[in-house]
Amino acid sequence: MTVLHAVVSSPHPSRPVDDARVQLLRSLLADRDWSQDVALRTRLLQAAASLRDGVALLDEATWLLVADETAHYLDFRRLRTLEAELRGCPPDAVTYTRADWLAARNAEAALASHLRHVRFSSYVPEPVPMFRIH
Repeated sequence: MTVLHAVVSSPHPSRPVDDARVQLLRSLLADRDWSQDVALRTRLLQAAASLRDGVALLDEATWLLVADETAHYLDFRRLRTLEAELRGCPPDAVTYTRADWLAARNAEAALASHLRHVRFSSYVPEPVPMFRIH
């Protein structure tokens, strides 16, 4: 089950929410390398406080914001771990920020685009039609 599916399927839980989503939200708010702008951080802190206080009555937009941010954070952690493996050190020892994640994400998208282009084309130029003089 994806994070988004889990969040959207139960926008108004009837019991206190204390599951993996909340733990992940706390984790991303505590991670110094994962920074947000002031407005986004404020909304995320309010959502975390609401969830911590008991029964969460967050609106759908807030749930979607939390789902989107946590999905991005999971990808950030994946790429930070990959970067640490490439450097041969633990993930905590790598200086890897949100800006680094955005750059790596753009590089991955460019690579995927290039691979799609190569799959449907060829590096070999088109054959030139034969030119004959009679």
